[in-house]
Amino acid sequence: QLLKPLADPTSLSSGDFIDWGQNEKFRTEIGVGECAGVMIDLVATLLLEAEEKAENAEDTLRQELYADSIYHTYAAFVSTAKALLLGKQVHCNTQAGIISDFDKHFVESGEFRFPETFKEEVLKINKQEPGAEFARTYYQSLQKFLQDVKTFRDKHPGENKQSVKSGIGEG
Repeated sequence: QLLKPLADPTSLSSGDFIDWGQNEKFRTEIGVGECAGVMIDLVATLLLEAEEKAENAEDTLRQELYADSIYHTYAAFVSTAKALLLGKQVHCNTQAGIISDFDKHFVESGEFRFPETFKEEVLKINKQEPGAEFARTYYQSLQKFLQDVKTFRDKHPGENKQSVKSGIGEG
């Protein structure tokens, strides 16, 4: 009840729409936490997470946990594709959407090449038994993809990034 009068926007002046210590009009931005003051490259962060998934795939492959390795390889493919799509401002949250959108925005343009399509490559998981040979070849395919991603990012240093505010900061 004490705060209810503050919710009435009719009592606000134009100066109330400027952050303290600033001269520009306040604008809402995506961030985490109240003091989202640090900018991070979200694409790079998501790519680091994808690399961790690839490391999990390698570790489980070494331990001969083939089904686990195949799962981690798949997850790394999808996470990597999602990161690059985000860099092109393509937002998709379903795995099927990410896979299709990667073909649409990267494979059809010729920026990435696969024997068939990204979708065919990634979804081999649905057509193969989870054995040693498939786990190895699937993981090798992921390694080639990750190398191609690194080459792509090196060639396009100013592109394919998206900065967001982090919840780490002043406040």
